[in-house]
Amino acid sequence: MNSPAAKWKELWRRPEGVDEPEVMAAAPASEDPELREIFVRSAFRAAAGFALLFGFVAFAFWWSGAAVRFGAGRAAGSTQPTWKVAGTVRDAVTHAPIPWAAVDDDPGGKPPYYHADAGYSGSYELLTLAEPHSIRIAAPGYHDAVVPIGRTWFLWLPRGRERHDVDLQPR
Repeated sequence: MNSPAAKWKELWRRPEGVDEPEVMAAAPASEDPELREIFVRSAFRAAAGFALLFGFVAFAFWWSGAAVRFGAGRAAGSTQPTWKVAGTVRDAVTHAPIPWAAVDDDPGGKPPYYHADAGYSGSYELLTLAEPHSIRIAAPGYHDAVVPIGRTWFLWLPRGRERHDVDLQPR
């Protein structure tokens, strides 16, 4: 009986006709290195499990608080934009960049609306809300493009970024 399980079984089993002090004198746990190793491993595993559980609960409280703050700010009209949408606007035929294209939150959605302009190289960066909605990309001489952005509530985190490269069709 040299296995760790056999040692535990031996310790927890009380022999018949033997008093408690005699059992303790026969096999003191503090002198057995295998039992000490088992105890340390078990204690470490329990502490690691507790730390993971505590971390998960702390994350859940943080996430739910951020979601409540976002919803309350949205209802009060004081929401700060935290979702970054970036990309490049190009001509669908020539694939050349379209400079100074307008990138706006779709006016068909809920306000507030945010705006950005593409640069000379056609690249844009729009800071907007994290909720699902659409952006409208327009340039003179091209048909407008509407791109859905954002995340649904169960995937929502307070900050994030998306990349959307858009090809506009000439008129």
